Amino acid sequence: MNADEKKRYLERYKEKKADGELFWPHAIAKDAVVSLGIFILLLCLVLFVGVPNEPPANPSDTSYIPRPEWYFLWAFQVLKYFPGQLEGIAIVGLGALIAVGLFGLPFFDRGGRRHPRNRPIATVAMILVVCGLVFLTIQAVATTPVSEATAEAIGGTKAEQVQAGGELFAEHCAECHGEAGEGAELKGEAGEVTAPLNSDDFLVGHFDDTIFQLISYGQPGEGMQAFGLAYGGSLTDQQIRAIITFMRAWAEPEEEPAGAAAATADLAKIENPSFATDVKPIFDKKCATCHGKRIKGGYSVETYDKVMTSGDNPPVIIASDAANSILVKMLRGVKTPAGGQMPPGKPLKVEQIELIERWVNQGALNN
Repeated sequence: MNADEKKRYLERYKEKKADGELFWPHAIAKDAVVSLGIFILLLCLVLFVGVPNEPPANPSDTSYIPRPEWYFLWAFQVLKYFPGQLEGIAIVGLGALIAVGLFGLPFFDRGGRRHPRNRPIATVAMILVVCGLVFLTIQAVATTPVSEATAEAIGGTKAEQVQAGGELFAEHCAECHGEAGEGAELKGEAGEVTAPLNSDDFLVGHFDDTIFQLISYGQPGEGMQAFGLAYGGSLTDQQIRAIITFMRAWAEPEEEPAGAAAATADLAKIENPSFATDVKPIFDKKCATCHGKRIKGGYSVETYDKVMTSGDNPPVIIASDAANSILVKMLRGVKTPAGGQMPPGKPLKVEQIELIERWVNQGALNN
């Protein structure tokens, strides 16, 4: 820049400065508008796009594939071109190159003109840098697979998690704990049945983290193996969490399918109920969890004979006398020597109880 150009530049600078705007409040107002726009954009991204629900870090999960935040993907991709010990050299070298470039910029370009057209080398160099960053970012997204653990965590509605947890429970847990957590007879231990997992005693008395530890670490003293990857098992943290979600669903009110309400109402129309077709299905669905293979309180509903004769406080059912039958009293929520309301916390519908009462009053027949 010669003396004449410098003089003209200074004159234009003074003119622009005289006609310019104050930093406060004009420039601040513009910055505030831009900041508000960025805030609204981020808020929309959070509300309508969201953040992937990735699993927590687990050093024992070798299937996990690390992936940095999007603004570091270009550097992540660069490291793929430097295998093994060269990664360290690339990290240090790239960082040093960027630092030298930033600190040395005032010395590399000492020109007085600031318009991009008057600085072709700097402009082209920056365009190439930006294009390179965009290219490397796209490459990182395209070439990095999603880890299995991450795939499990994404797109999981509660219904999908319950379904996935049910499949895992059936594969790994049902053999010892029953298909619905009702308990099952142990192999080689005739008559010994595992405690139910679907009871209020277990579900209410254990936090999710406690159940997680039980599944992950196991109970070696009671013959339960470890299922967590960290302890030599085959289940990831996300899979164990899905099993817990499935187990929690046992305690939630059941959604009645279409027509269920009408079917329940129809029970009132059955004047002469049958044990096999009317009463036993209710026992199987509502009572067999604790009074099936696992005989809680000594009472079983597996067969007609056991329904009539078993229990620690027999007779539980007095034929033709529902009012004095312990079973009917407990179904009604009346306190008895055998206990209180049954099923605990989930009473039967009025129509179901009345049907059982009619069956008992008509002689409690095996019909």
